[in-house]
Amino acid sequence: MTPTITQRTDKKRTRIFKGWGMAGQRRYERTSFFTPVKLTVLPDGPSIETNSFDISLGGVGLNSTVFIEPGKDVILRFHVADRLPDCKDEKIFGRVAYSRADEDVNRMGIEFLQPIHDSTHPSLTAILNSL
Repeated sequence: MTPTITQRTDKKRTRIFKGWGMAGQRRYERTSFFTPVKLTVLPDGPSIETNSFDISLGGVGLNSTVFIEPGKDVILRFHVADRLPDCKDEKIFGRVAYSRADEDVNRMGIEFLQPIHDSTHPSLTAILNSL
């Protein structure tokens, strides 16, 4: 399944994926998604265990005990092998779009360098379609 590209009246393009579309100023609608994610800061940075709280085709929201500066490139390893039959853990390259320290946890927004697509991330696509 390939996302459909549509044209909006304000000249911004948005992708619609199984009924997903624009939400506010975001390119992709987010949905709640809770799963462990291993984040590695590139090129040689630390690897930390985080937890996602939402996801879209273009990025993911994470909670972490470690603060990562915006602009850092990262690799995300989603631990999703047990979510659906035939799912495997998947790796995605991204960039920290924002990072905010809250009282108990650091919240980060990670923008994927390429949107999730069934040809490159079949397990995540299947999970998103099931939500």
